Amino acid sequence: MKWAKIIQERRSIRRFKASPEVDQELVLELLREAQGLYPLGGAAACYRCVYVGTADSRERLAACMLEPLVQNKLVKWLPEKVRDFVRKRVTEIPGHLAVIASTDGDRKKNDMNVAAVCGIMQNFQLLAWERQLGALWDTEPMMQSRELFILLRMKPTEKLVGILHLGYFDKVPKARARTRAEKKWTILSS
Repeated sequence: MKWAKIIQERRSIRRFKASPEVDQELVLELLREAQGLYPLGGAAACYRCVYVGTADSRERLAACMLEPLVQNKLVKWLPEKVRDFVRKRVTEIPGHLAVIASTDGDRKKNDMNVAAVCGIMQNFQLLAWERQLGALWDTEPMMQSRELFILLRMKPTEKLVGILHLGYFDKVPKARARTRAEKKWTILSS
């Protein structure tokens, strides 16, 4: 496995084929591999996942993601077409993997756990890419709704790290220009 090549070639996929559906066994296998590749085997990471892969569960997910838009007084004026577009977009993606991290009262432990979960999610995307399975890591504000937390059966001691939208694709998007490392480089001097 040539990680550098996979890292450079991987793209966020926004247009998925309607079929085939993403087999939940494949998702579980990739999750196991992703955790195993994380330092310390991901043993320190405390998290859980909810897989949304059936037509009914995708409809329920879409409704929960749209609820904050419907409740927002300013957004209520959005045409029904826009809401239908968002609903259709979510329901047509073959699979969604909600990744939820455990939290507690210790901020440092929480930050370290969320970082570990993010590392596992990134490994998952790279492993999925290797299998021609596309992914898009979503952290949109509309995912922070009470309705979605209820759907995912989240506890007050949990944090939604993101949802990985999953599916197969026909076309690899063009690479975007990347910011060179030198542009992000600063030297602290005396």
